[in-house]
Amino acid sequence: MFKKVLVPVDLGEPDFSQQALELAMREVRDNDAELHLITVVPGYGNALVAGYFSEAEHSKAVKKVAKQLKQFAAEKLPARVKPVLKVYEGSPAESILRHIKRKEIDLVLLAAHHRSRLDEFLLGSVSARVAERARCSVLLLKD
Repeated sequence: MFKKVLVPVDLGEPDFSQQALELAMREVRDNDAELHLITVVPGYGNALVAGYFSEAEHSKAVKKVAKQLKQFAAEKLPARVKPVLKVYEGSPAESILRHIKRKEIDLVLLAAHHRSRLDEFLLGSVSARVAERARCSVLLLKD
């Protein structure tokens, strides 16, 4: 049914994506879907990042995150599954939406964080923005 499945991964809470990965693997197994795993880090243009890290340190950190994503995939997925892995810099919601559009993703499986109402108001909800603006099917998973 779905040919390209995206699971955004929060490497700060890697187990949070477990349920989404299990559902994605059903699509991979049953429909020979292509699996995409992405993660998003703050970009160097972020004032907080630029204020504390040099551009070289930031670049090194992004490379480390890419290795962590690769390791995450190796630990969580069967060896026969070769996912598309990508690390983006910037806004999580915007990065996810760009990946959906560029890679013509059919389905996004997204774990929804439970935040306080204040956090939701101040930070917004990545899952809500993706669900609202994506031009593909989005399944939000709540724990």
